[in-house]
Order: sequence, then C-alpha cells, then structure tokens
Amino acid sequence: MIGAKEFANLNLMAGTVRSLDQAPGSAEDMQIFNRDFDMLVADMKNLVDPELAADLAAQKDYYTAAFQVAKGAFGGKPFGGLKASTGQFGMRMIMPQDLRTDAAGLTPALYSWLQTLTTTTSRTVKTGAIGYGGSYCYTQNAANKNEVIAFHRLISYKPNPRVLAVELTINGVGYMPWSVEVYSKIRKPYKQFTIIPMPGKVLLHPGGFFYINLFFDLEVATIPTTTNVVDVEIAPFGLTFAEYDYLAAGAIT
Repeated sequence: MIGAKEFANLNLMAGTVRSLDQAPGSAEDMQIFNRDFDMLVADMKNLVDPELAADLAAQKDYYTAAFQVAKGAFGGKPFGGLKASTGQFGMRMIMPQDLRTDAAGLTPALYSWLQTLTTTTSRTVKTGAIGYGGSYCYTQNAANKNEVIAFHRLISYKPNPRVLAVELTINGVGYMPWSVEVYSKIRKPYKQFTIIPMPGKVLLHPGGFFYINLFFDLEVATIPTTTNVVDVEIAPFGLTFAEYDYLAAGAIT
C-alpha cells in the first residue's frame, strides 16, 4: 500500500483534482500486479530496449499508486492483471483507443498515434496535438467500462519531428510549457525512438480529461508566416487500468 505521504511525493499533475479515491489491493491482487508489472519490464528489456525498461521499472511505486486509485474507482473489484476476466479489472500499456471523444461515450479520440498536424498560422504550436479536435480527450466513465490512465513520459516512435516544447492541460488546468529541445534533437546512437520527459506524472481518474500542445522547430530562421504540416507519432508512455468490459476484445475498435 502506498501511504498518503508517499502518494503526496509522487509529483502528480492532476489539474483541479485534489483527492482521488484509493483502495488497497488484496494479497492476491498485489501478487498479480507485481508479477505482471515485472513481466512487462522484463519483456521490454529483452525485446525492446533495456533503458526504456529500466525507466518503467523505476516508476513501479507510481504505478502501484495508480493501481490503488483504479481499485478505489472500480468499487474494489478483484484485479486480473494482464489477463483480467469477467468481474475483474486489469491493465495494459496505453493504446490510442484509450483516449475517448467524451467521458460517457465509447468512441476513441484516436486510432493511431501517427498523425499529420497543421500548426497555427504564424506560430510553431499545434493546439491539442494529442487530444480530440484540437481540444480535450477523455478517460471513459461508463457503467462497468471505467478506466484510469497513468503515464510518466511521452515517447516519439519516429526520430522526427524536432519538438521544442510540450504543454499539458489536465482537468481544466493549464501547466506551463517545458522545453524538450535537447531530448528531441540529441538522440543516442541506433535508437529510432525518442523519450520526452515530463515535469510530473499524469494520473487521470474515470472521466478525467486532458490535451497536449506541441511546439515544433520548423527549421526556418524567421517567424513562420503560414501554417506548417508536421508528421508525428508521439504517445503517452504508461498504463491503462480498466474494468473487464472495457478491456474485452469487443471493446477495441
């Protein structure tokens, strides 16, 4: 159980949300959580990238806290981990379809992280680059189909574009943009992805909402006078916790 003091030290970005319902996992819940989280880390280390795996492993306390929020939000249902079944809740890595057009609906805001974005005229920013229609996307809040989303990084699956800054608006609160230029422009050899750090961790309860603005280096020496088109494949890097009816195969479109 992550206690109140430890929870307060997690450096969360949750907007207007000042408290979140939490519930401790049972001994069986925690056995499953530890097994499956460690398996995600091991698979990432062996099949993807050791440094990315180490970064995820270092955030285990944070994802344990997110698990406790999900346990509380879902009425204390038992946890089934990566193999949840009827009557349980489970978890998986965040997918594009986990972002919804509204809290009560079932329509994904995105079907792929790959997007062609158009910047604002005479600016380098795309408002709602990750969002829906240039504004908020939501975590689902529907009977037996609730979800909690937690992430601590952004990941760009494409070596480009050159992102200058990132700005989050979470549950109605806008956070100041933070500079990520050095991370997006200077990459380790042989890595075809880029990790974009964040100043805090995002935790979205059922019905939570957010969008992300991106500022780009358009590689011009003067103020841009038109719109510019940028191809991106940038995603939140973290976990979705959700009730089984949300995670079931028929719920993925």
